[in-house]
Amino acid sequence: MSRVEWTRYSGEDIESVVAMFISAEYPQAERITPSSGDGGIDVLVKSDKTRVYQVKKFSAALTANQKKQVEKSVDSLVSDPRVKDMQVDEWHIVMPWDPTLEAKEWLADYVTAKGLPEPIWDGLTRCDLWASEYPHVVDYYLGGNAERIQQMALSIVHGLRLKDIRKEDVESRDFSGFAEELKDTVLVLNREDPFYTYGVHVEPPSLAPVEEELRAALKREKPGIVCTTIWGNSAIRVQVDVYAKNRVAFDLAPVTFNVNLTAKAGSPEATAIEDFIKFGSPLELPDGSVNGLANLPGGLGGEFENAAAAVLPNTTISEGASELRLVLVDENDQQVDSLTIKRKYTTTGIPTDKGPRGVETLLADALGIMTVVLRFDVDKQVQSLKLNVEAPDSSRLAVDALPVLRFYRRMCAPNSLVLAPRFGPLPEHRYPLNTVEGKGTRPADYWHDVAHALSLIQERTPQLLHMPNLSDVDENLVHQILKTGALLNGQTLTLKMDLVSTDHNPDASDDAETTVMLVPWAIDLPETKVDLGYLAHAFAGKFYKRAHEEPDGLYDVWRVHESKVLVRMLTKEEQKAL
Repeated sequence: MSRVEWTRYSGEDIESVVAMFISAEYPQAERITPSSGDGGIDVLVKSDKTRVYQVKKFSAALTANQKKQVEKSVDSLVSDPRVKDMQVDEWHIVMPWDPTLEAKEWLADYVTAKGLPEPIWDGLTRCDLWASEYPHVVDYYLGGNAERIQQMALSIVHGLRLKDIRKEDVESRDFSGFAEELKDTVLVLNREDPFYTYGVHVEPPSLAPVEEELRAALKREKPGIVCTTIWGNSAIRVQVDVYAKNRVAFDLAPVTFNVNLTAKAGSPEATAIEDFIKFGSPLELPDGSVNGLANLPGGLGGEFENAAAAVLPNTTISEGASELRLVLVDENDQQVDSLTIKRKYTTTGIPTDKGPRGVETLLADALGIMTVVLRFDVDKQVQSLKLNVEAPDSSRLAVDALPVLRFYRRMCAPNSLVLAPRFGPLPEHRYPLNTVEGKGTRPADYWHDVAHALSLIQERTPQLLHMPNLSDVDENLVHQILKTGALLNGQTLTLKMDLVSTDHNPDASDDAETTVMLVPWAIDLPETKVDLGYLAHAFAGKFYKRAHEEPDGLYDVWRVHESKVLVRMLTKEEQKAL
């Protein structure tokens, strides 16, 4: 390609091109918009180092006025309170002019005097090198290829009539024919489009209802995905996934929607819309609720009506900010329990002139059993907390589910909840918890008891024990698990039995007495049979039959006093004696 005539282009064009060059090297780069002052930053990169780029269109020796503009940018960076705590590792000035030694000396003196590192001057040579490395960026912005790339994107959808799939088209060829036709276009488009890449899947039609299919697509969230669109009929289904190449894409080629949301006053949908507007809460609306216009990459947008919609918050959170602690403290502010939890998102509602009206944070444990929604209502200056707990699914180990369920069980007055960083001292704020009515009878208490019992059994076997599917499980099995857990926990159980058989003892007295016998103890679980040793059965009774003959020997049959048989686990000393 020919050399770029940088002098022909506006400062905005040059800044956009440079932002894309930097994003090609650092996909996490951010373009800082000057709507409320850019703080002396045009492009910010936070990776192994914090790099600040200031872009100017100057293409010749700097005038006194142009030097003042550069100095003003430096002053803004060091004085803006929004970035006062940011440690700048590299400071770059970018312009299509290679500096003289005098210019470099002037800039170095001024920048370092402000406490910034030695400046890096990315001049004409660097700009030309970037242009040679990323010609598709230059073509898109400066070569008039934006329209060509957009038309190429449209061909994914319109060229194969994916928005108007006809059954006769499908009957004449197999699905691989569609995929093969798409392949070359997608490969070129993914190389040439500076902002987005595309994945196209051609499959047989799904038997699931549309709502369930869309909901499943949303759950298959992948890193970097921007949107997923699905078309189809009774013969074929086509799904197009769009991914962002870099963060700058959202500034220079944003995905936008103009929508009208409708819902009946007082309905759950109306409440969901209000929460979305105020707090940025996830929003899911049924068919017929949404009309509007979507501006999406790849020709995937356009007008729509009577549609369903789901809006999910951005879940990209840095590792250091994602892991938190939930801590329970009692009325004496002594720690009762703690649980590591992850921040799934923090979002705000649609901002007003005065800023957002609300903030919402979703926290969840690693297994997805317990979620905590924290909200701050800016209008009312009120914080709120909402808890939810789900039954652990059968893929979860009981020992892993137990800490979460135990923590939830303790989340009640007089305890208070503290949200804290994973490490370090606890902050001062406490969330008061409500008194729980019917504690011990809630579904979550039942799940806790099952998990606790299985965790005690797990200590007796190397076979991994999972939580049963508590919505569809044999009640007798759950009863056996709970009973075994109680015995392993040292409890003595009472069984109701009128008659008990013991091995025949010719020396046994006819008078009422307490009899103790040892019974082999095991439990059959879906994963394995666990041998637990012996149980001691103790009862008081009188002979009902002496030397009663059975096929396998002689037995004494006792009539049990008050029909009570006490059952307990043997102590360690008794186990050793055996």
